[in-house]
Amino acid sequence: MRPEDEGPTTSPGRRTFLRAVGGLAVAGVLAGCTDGNGGTANGNGGTGNGGGGDSVDEWLSDTDNYDSVTDLTDEDAVTVEVGPGSDEMTFEPAAIRVTLGTTVTWEWIDDGYHNVVDRDDAFDSGGPEEGATFEHSFDAAGTSLYYCDPHKSAGMKGAVVVEGEDGDGTALTQG
Repeated sequence: MRPEDEGPTTSPGRRTFLRAVGGLAVAGVLAGCTDGNGGTANGNGGTGNGGGGDSVDEWLSDTDNYDSVTDLTDEDAVTVEVGPGSDEMTFEPAAIRVTLGTTVTWEWIDDGYHNVVDRDDAFDSGGPEEGATFEHSFDAAGTSLYYCDPHKSAGMKGAVVVEGEDGDGTALTQG
């Protein structure tokens, strides 16, 4: 007697099992997308700045010196070192949190050829130069993700999270 001649079976088939497992996997993925308070979990720094929605954690995942956002909200002026360390392929600190109106100065401290380019074109230091400085004032709340154009693939990236008066740093409307 062949199995199909035996009549209906009560045990679930392979397809039923796969559907159930697939449904559980989708539910698990969707559950991981919220922060438990009904909002979306997106790491440090909000939703990025409109160019793809990367969080600071995602943006800096391949950066050697990033482990958290450095809080500099008590400072009116902030300096980020360009090219420090033995490999000269980092911004230090890699990610900073500042308040509206803060001027950030990027200061080249090595002899490497670097620049500072905002991912969404809010600022650009120009061609790579050694021994230079570049300043930008942040006049809108949000997250600015930036990189060194010649060394982006080596992980030379950074982030500036700008908090508004209410501590919100989720939307960037730089101009």
